[in-house]
Amino acid sequence: MKKRPWSLAVIIGLGLFFCRGGRADEADEVLLEKGVITVEDVERIRTEVDVEKDSEAEVGYRKGVYVRTQGGKHELHIQFLMQPQFENLDVDDGESESSFRIKRAQLRLFGHVLDPRLKYRMMIQGNTKAGADDIDLRDLWVDWQWKEAFQVKAGQFFVFFDYEDLAPTWALQLVDRSIINSQLGFERDIGVQVHGHLLSDRLQYYLYTMNGEGRNELNNRNDLIYGARVDIHLLGTHQYMLPDLKPSDEPHLAWGSAFLHDTGNASVDTNRLNRFTTDLVFRYKGFSALGLLNWARNEDRDATDFGYLGQAGYFIVPERFEVAGRWAKIERNDALGDELADTREATIGLNYYFNGHQVKLQVDYSWLQNAKSKAGQGEDRVRMQVQLFF
Repeated sequence: MKKRPWSLAVIIGLGLFFCRGGRADEADEVLLEKGVITVEDVERIRTEVDVEKDSEAEVGYRKGVYVRTQGGKHELHIQFLMQPQFENLDVDDGESESSFRIKRAQLRLFGHVLDPRLKYRMMIQGNTKAGADDIDLRDLWVDWQWKEAFQVKAGQFFVFFDYEDLAPTWALQLVDRSIINSQLGFERDIGVQVHGHLLSDRLQYYLYTMNGEGRNELNNRNDLIYGARVDIHLLGTHQYMLPDLKPSDEPHLAWGSAFLHDTGNASVDTNRLNRFTTDLVFRYKGFSALGLLNWARNEDRDATDFGYLGQAGYFIVPERFEVAGRWAKIERNDALGDELADTREATIGLNYYFNGHQVKLQVDYSWLQNAKSKAGQGEDRVRMQVQLFF
């Protein structure tokens, strides 16, 4: 039998390299049927072509710079967020503060490695807040999205508890999150989470265990926090993003609830805490609304603190000019501290979107009562913030 020359294999390899998708498969079938090549030849050539594809990279820009190998095994996105801010704070006791600062400066790296289902993310942040670290690590995690119904995430990330925490920083409807989040929220922690989508994406679930010490902190005790969150899409689709920037043609309504058991790490005096939150989110034709309840039960003190929030916004000029408002209250019963006063917030804000969330201007005014936990103290706060996200 005459041996096939290697030149034939090279020609076939070049043909397969320039073929894409179904055309490459059709060429394989024809050549196999005619006996020109064997199955082993096809597998070897395809392996060589895949290696060559993964050695080449595509570089581009889509809401940030991205680098992607031709074979699709690896992908990296690079984004930068900056939020310069001016704040004026007038306190009842006569004190007044005015200051320019960089609220947030974030560098974000995310993508996938080896397989589009193996996601990763790293984010570092700097700011000019008094007493804060110059730069610290915020996110660092990997997420193996094996199936829609079963995915595993490990590293440092937002605790999937409070809706406000889960809304991206760059998509906030007002200049910043509410008093509910700052005083009853969890922010980030280190741990592992199992999550997924069920019932044709109508239900999302999250089960997790974490240190309970906060971001960038090791756990020096044997206790952990354990939690679960469920989101049900009653109408339309769900996202952790309140402004209806691209006016929805159909109504979107979602209900979410979360429960967290803290064995003593994240609470006062290492007391045992049970935490619960529930929220209802609605978006339709430029209008959006959020209702939220958050409570913390201290089992050792037999006390419960409550938090309530209502927030809404509407685009007067679609995709450009939005007016928004928020009311929030925390009822204190010594579950999370001693002799803390009830706290209230009323905020109204105006947002102008020059280029979506990439370039926007936000201004808001807040009346705050006991925000610094001093009974009878009121504050008038005015903030103006520019966001650049690219």
